[in-house]
Amino acid sequence: MFCNQETATRAVSLIFVMAIALLGSGCVSFTYQQDAMERHLMSQQPEQALAALDALKLGHRDQVLYQLNKGMLLRMQGDLQGSNETLEQTKSMIQKLDAISLREQATAVTVNDSMRSYLPPTFERAMLHAVLALNYLELNDYNGARVEALQLDELLKQNKEDAPLPFAHYIVGLIFEANGELDEAMIAYRQTYEAYRTTKTKVPLLLQQDLLRLSQHLGLNDEQKKYQEEFQLDSWPTQTELKQQGQVVAILFNGLIPRKHSEELNFQSPRDGQLHRISVPFYESRAPQIHSAKIVIADNSYSTQLFDELDLHAYANLSTEMPTIIARTIARVSVKNRLVDNARDQSPLLSAALNIATFITEQADTRAWNTLPQEILIARANVAPGSSDVEITLDNGNSKSWHEINATREKIRFISWYWPNSHVTGRRPHQ
Repeated sequence: MFCNQETATRAVSLIFVMAIALLGSGCVSFTYQQDAMERHLMSQQPEQALAALDALKLGHRDQVLYQLNKGMLLRMQGDLQGSNETLEQTKSMIQKLDAISLREQATAVTVNDSMRSYLPPTFERAMLHAVLALNYLELNDYNGARVEALQLDELLKQNKEDAPLPFAHYIVGLIFEANGELDEAMIAYRQTYEAYRTTKTKVPLLLQQDLLRLSQHLGLNDEQKKYQEEFQLDSWPTQTELKQQGQVVAILFNGLIPRKHSEELNFQSPRDGQLHRISVPFYESRAPQIHSAKIVIADNSYSTQLFDELDLHAYANLSTEMPTIIARTIARVSVKNRLVDNARDQSPLLSAALNIATFITEQADTRAWNTLPQEILIARANVAPGSSDVEITLDNGNSKSWHEINATREKIRFISWYWPNSHVTGRRPHQ
């Protein structure tokens, strides 16, 4: 019981100090903390972007998020080994955090959602394995990539209820094919096909050819006939033809995934004058700067094809989570109301201070893996055995070259490039 005004004043001071500390340790929107990092990303300066990320000095609750972004930025710098070490550590951290402590859950109910340790949604976890796998593939470590493919495949099986992830299934198929496991590759390509059917989106020509090629090679005549009737293709590269050639698969990470923002509804109770805030996250709308690219090798040109749009997965995930987010928000309002009401009988000053503190600490959780691309484009080139220069040219005129890529028969070489430039088209709720 607060006995006098001096005691109440001290309590008020303590409440404001705690509120300010909470705001400084994660309640401030994570979105705006990353402006500097994003500017460097857009300028193709991953080293400076990583320095900006380090300057944020993120706390223990955001360590998984820090590691995810660091792993991507190291990859952009060309440090594939460093990226792998960072992302492998991240997988271990996620496993430990999967059993969230009761204390963190209670803090989220009484303060805000960002007081919990960040755990990535399924599509971000799938991309963690996919990025690791791509790193291993570019390092010519096909066994390491296969381990990631198996883990990714298991993750997708355990989360069948989530939105389909075409690129995740397709990269699994590519890895199995690169390791000569054509039966397993066919299964993964089928799953990719089903993902497109589920989302009612067009099946990329490259996948159409993969399904026809492998169903023909594996003697799946009825399945091949079904695909041929659906895709209306008269010809495609056969497995026999590919065995005589080398292959280069180019993967382009295009644009930057939209960022989360906070939308607030502030109001004052006419009954007791209490201030209330309901805060929920929403995704801004973005548009990539480029829409197509070509891979040029040995005087031949191959166009990229759109395989996945990660922004759609982000929107779908938030839409699925929104009922739970709103339920937690309403529960917090109730808890905070009781705290303020209980303090009113002890001290009007304390009650007012508590009301202000609970109001300003109500913030939406805007954390997300913001260095992910918005889209994934893929091209596949068949080349004669030997060394060749490879160039990816974007439709805005920018390009990147790889010198003396060694192509051998029955071998798939992998290259990738990240062009993160995109622009915000509106910061309106997109769920």
